[in-house]
Amino acid sequence: AISSGINAEWPLRPGELLLFEGLFQDREIMRYVIRNMNNSKFKVQGSNVILTVKIREDAYDYPTVEEWETYFRTINGKRNWSECTPGERADTVIIKNLPTKWFSLDANNPKPCERFLRDAFTLFGTIRKVDYEDCVEEGELGDDITSLTSQFGIPLTFNAYIQYQNYTSFKAAMSGLKGKQLMRLFPGQKPTFSPFVVDYDRTGFMTDKIHKARKIERERAAEEAKRKHEAYMKQQSELMAKQIEKQKRKRRKLEEKKMAAKKSKKEKSTDCDSALIPLL
Repeated sequence: AISSGINAEWPLRPGELLLFEGLFQDREIMRYVIRNMNNSKFKVQGSNVILTVKIREDAYDYPTVEEWETYFRTINGKRNWSECTPGERADTVIIKNLPTKWFSLDANNPKPCERFLRDAFTLFGTIRKVDYEDCVEEGELGDDITSLTSQFGIPLTFNAYIQYQNYTSFKAAMSGLKGKQLMRLFPGQKPTFSPFVVDYDRTGFMTDKIHKARKIERERAAEEAKRKHEAYMKQQSELMAKQIEKQKRKRRKLEEKKMAAKKSKKEKSTDCDSALIPLL
């Protein structure tokens, strides 16, 4: 990414800054743009203001080997963690802001699929487990991933936890994902790109004990959601049955009213015919 840079409304006053950010497919293109545009000047049409373009590569924080090794070496004593226990060591990569639809099986009900996650990130090594964070939907493990943002109830992005079998694979993933973007490519179409944020787990989120408790809680929540859904459908069914019965009663009353009107009309007609019979 590059940054170039607004702190005020137009027209600009001396010293004010317009800030733009750009994202490129690879570093070579980015470096080409920096070489050719940095320190260039241009005049805005309809204004006497001359703008100077300053472009630099955007700096961002990214976990280092020393950082996570120091963290786990320090935290193991404080939390009584063990390097032999999965989830209590450097083995879990957190990948944030992944687009939900890219990992979904059903476009009408976009929920990320565990198999797609494994396929995308298994190139760094053997994956032990895939999980999600703070899921708001019920479902099976690995099929529902954290929804960060949503529109009309449809999750747009999610956080995924990828736990690797060993430290070598974890380290390869942390190194290999640095500065990368996710690319989706369909035959005959232009590729689309999505940035993501990478971090390592510091909470023990993927330990077997916590994972098991989380799974039990999700199953309980799923059962509760299923019970509520069934109760709602039963209520709707009963309401519909009442409405149908009400309409039937209304139609019966209308038919009875029509029959009564016809009968009354017929009786009146018979009375009139009797009154017109001549006396002999």
